[in-house]
Amino acid sequence: MKQMKHKSAGALTWFAVILIIAGSMIMSPSGAFFLFIVSALLLVFPALICKGRIRIAAAILLLAAIGLAVSKYPDLKNDQERYRRHGTKGSVEKI
Repeated sequence: MKQMKHKSAGALTWFAVILIIAGSMIMSPSGAFFLFIVSALLLVFPALICKGRIRIAAAILLLAAIGLAVSKYPDLKNDQERYRRHGTKGSVEKI
């Protein structure tokens, strides 16, 4: 398998860290879940392809991003259910 450049892997890892921090600060469950999933996707390649410290850091951050996404999923499900009920509650007018 071809190796990834060290600078590219570092950039992906740092961008994923920024997304994890932003996801932790967002109050919306759907927004936080989205950022955790995107950060996990960004960390897959450095965790699998790179060598050395970047690989270890990316693997640890990948597990953290997945764990945060899994922990946020019940809140996301409740939020989406509440949104669905609110949308169907008054959307149909009686003629």
